[in-house]
Amino acid sequence: MENKQKQLKRSNERLFLGLFNVGGMWAAIFAPAIIIITAFIIPFGDAATRSYILKLMTMFTGKLFLFFMISLPIWYGLHRILHMLHDFNIHPRRGKLLTYGLALAWTIHTAYILFVR
Repeated sequence: MENKQKQLKRSNERLFLGLFNVGGMWAAIFAPAIIIITAFIIPFGDAATRSYILKLMTMFTGKLFLFFMISLPIWYGLHRILHMLHDFNIHPRRGKLLTYGLALAWTIHTAYILFVR
């Protein structure tokens, strides 16, 4: 009987799993609040409410919040799609490269639209 403990293997996917975890938490906490704001408060609000929200989104902190609101759920969703495909025994070639590459491309596109343009 061997009492040797297995050494933990260092994963190369720490960044991706970290983005997946943060994206899931972000989607669970902030997405319902944003849905309520955009679905109920803005349409039934007055013009001052709309102009205040537009002013808030032109500031750097507003753009940063919008960047996180768009990009982090994308990382979470594409990671879940990849695992769902594996649950159904569908193993696409270069699946990780495709899903993480697509998430990275959307994140870069979001950063370009919000901060560069």
